[in-house]
Amino acid sequence: MIPNGGTVAIKLHMGELGNIRYIRPIFARKIVDIVRNSGGKPFLLDTVASYPGERDTKQKYLNTAAKNGFAEATVDAPVVITDDEDKLEVIPIRNRISECQLRQAKVPSLLRDSSCILVLSHVKGHDLTGFGGALKNLGMGCVSTETKRAQHLVNMPQFNESACDGCGVCVDECPTGALKLVSERVKREVSKCISCGTCLFKCPSHGWVWPPGSKEKLQVYIAHAASAVLAGYKGRTGFVNFIQDVVPHCDCAAPSGEPVIQDIGIVFSFDPVAADKASLDLIDRAPIIPGSTSAMPPDLLGKIHRTDSSVQLTTAEKLGVGTLKYEMVPV
Repeated sequence: MIPNGGTVAIKLHMGELGNIRYIRPIFARKIVDIVRNSGGKPFLLDTVASYPGERDTKQKYLNTAAKNGFAEATVDAPVVITDDEDKLEVIPIRNRISECQLRQAKVPSLLRDSSCILVLSHVKGHDLTGFGGALKNLGMGCVSTETKRAQHLVNMPQFNESACDGCGVCVDECPTGALKLVSERVKREVSKCISCGTCLFKCPSHGWVWPPGSKEKLQVYIAHAASAVLAGYKGRTGFVNFIQDVVPHCDCAAPSGEPVIQDIGIVFSFDPVAADKASLDLIDRAPIIPGSTSAMPPDLLGKIHRTDSSVQLTTAEKLGVGTLKYEMVPV
């Protein structure tokens, strides 16, 4: 129940510039209308990206959002982007499991002060977590840049010296100047590295690789961050998963690939774990578009990215974020 006149934060990813596979603005507008007709005051919200691109500052993200169709004139609600200069609440992470070293999460006060939070998530593949849904939208999307980078420390790219030919592309592309060429070999100043993965994605000779087990560790950290976000919020939350345009890569990627299954629909729950589990089950039961991928269920999206994408779900359940058990009620 939305309190009459209460603010409702509609949290969603508005897409990287050049990506066309994010949640469609017309759907966000429909949810805005539903919230307003229920007596709430809606606004769209996201946080800046922690890596270089067209969303790493407020103004750049607002410009990107507008180009992607998210502006007050189109969604009939304010579009708000927060960064680490805004007021943040520090939420301790308690009952840590699976050797998680994350001790706190910083969350925008604007989010915590809202009467309700609606988390809109585009369910799709993700290079580092197998898939992205409600939990990732909470644990990575609802926290400060500092907290995002603290999570990504567990999957800092590893230098594969045997594959390096000394071309220097990664050095030129590194956004923080953490890399240098010394005697035709790459050296990294770890203190400057933000684990953005630019070196890995740009290297033409596979000179950088993800450390073994790092994808699963990142999922553990995301689950802990998600638990902190929800533990620090005392209002009502709802989770809307859009199972359409199910592509291999994240909304952060441009391009993010072609869909691997046909569109399924929308899942709603008050439980983010159940919403994500139901979404993945529906994806695994759907026919694969011929030629789109060689991976097969179960865990279709996880197999595409060579990880077990259920780690974030089982960890979140152990932390009390939600349950893997659900009942599907068609409407």
